Amino acid sequence: MPAFSLNILTFRWMLRKRVRPWALAGPIVILLFCLPLLRPLRHPDPRDVSDNETARLATVQAIVERSTLALDEAHARPIPRMVVSVGNEHYASQAATMSVLLSGAYWVMTKMGLTFADHGPTVSYILTLLGVTIPVAACSGLIYRMARVFELSRPKRTALGLICVFGTGLISYATVLNPHAPAAVLVLCAAACLIHVTRSPSAVRTSPWLILAGFCAALASAIDIPAIIFLALFLPVILALRWPIRMRVAGVALYVIGLSAPLALHSALTVPVTGDLLPLCYHPEMRANYDPPKPPPATIEDDADTFTVSIWHRVGEGIGRCLMALIGEHGLLSHFPILLLGVIGVGTIMHRHWPSATKTLAGASVAGAIAIVIAFATNKTDWRDAMFAARWFIVFSPMVMFWTGAWLRKPHRVQSWAFMGTGLAFSVLVSLIGATGPWPREGFDRWTVVGATKNLVSQDTVTRDAIAGRQ
Repeated sequence: MPAFSLNILTFRWMLRKRVRPWALAGPIVILLFCLPLLRPLRHPDPRDVSDNETARLATVQAIVERSTLALDEAHARPIPRMVVSVGNEHYASQAATMSVLLSGAYWVMTKMGLTFADHGPTVSYILTLLGVTIPVAACSGLIYRMARVFELSRPKRTALGLICVFGTGLISYATVLNPHAPAAVLVLCAAACLIHVTRSPSAVRTSPWLILAGFCAALASAIDIPAIIFLALFLPVILALRWPIRMRVAGVALYVIGLSAPLALHSALTVPVTGDLLPLCYHPEMRANYDPPKPPPATIEDDADTFTVSIWHRVGEGIGRCLMALIGEHGLLSHFPILLLGVIGVGTIMHRHWPSATKTLAGASVAGAIAIVIAFATNKTDWRDAMFAARWFIVFSPMVMFWTGAWLRKPHRVQSWAFMGTGLAFSVLVSLIGATGPWPREGFDRWTVVGATKNLVSQDTVTRDAIAGRQ
């Protein structure tokens, strides 16, 4: 009997020490929501799959079944917009790192008898689950851990994790195979490592965390190129640590060591095809239907007033496109206004006696977000692309939203909570609607919430008609 009681006590101690119900609550809620909505389950017909996802799945199949990144004619013909030709071979015009990582899972599935030819929707479902959905679910638990820096209670830390997933559009892209959601999770992983370094009393023991931070930031950049901005902005965080100068220089060296492996993989996959480190999507001249831009017509006039008007016209056009990126039909704040609370949280960090490294990390989050918005806005991006909201902004949205924890730690008036609750409810509702079909093949021809709702209703109608016909 004493031995039995001792075993019970040991089990209870292990359970209390190892299992964190509040930490597991967020990932469980996300998985329960996403699993029935994954694209291969709702839209198994290949005609409903976006060109981007089709090209990625075809690349995974080519890597495992033919040991090459090149697509054959059967796969390249249906998706000419996502295919470039290099010599006599056809390649998907997207970064190949994510496809290579997914090919490991597909190789295991082929050994179990699951192939695209015989079980296409099942294979796509598993790849989406492993490559996107599970990382997004783990993101909630990661933020629960990161939120210790704000000294929040456990329920608030769980709530912050769910807000960062459900209120930023990250949950929308957790139901379809895409590079933006896993890249956002990897950026958060790098930030979590840096936060752990800032809170650790020992500089020597944090060496592996600096290597892991560089690895995660570089892998995010290899998967989704805009994340490279954070790869650079995280370096000042290490230099702002309260360490001797030689320790900070050593920390930067460890960070560089960590980022070398993902960048080497990206280089090995990209340089033999393009000749440089830029993925094929940044080489439009390689596309078969490429139309080189025509030079402006030569003019004899050389008037200073005309030059000044042209400059102001370009500035005004750039500002207009930035506003379109923020509050347009695919805009960031027009879909997720709760992100403003994250910016307010960054302001709170800057006005309090936080460590310099934490302030630098918060500033890097907002600086990276601004840089990505300006880059895509001034690049004359087509916002009518087949996407819900602006998929390129998913990479920084959870990171910016994380700093809401600085706002949550302080008491507020009822009006402030009502404002926050209204913005959060709207953002969550929009994200949930987007999760039903974030990347349809035909895209969205109007405000994407309206388009996603229309697609959801029409799909449900088609499903009911099919069931009625079978009966």
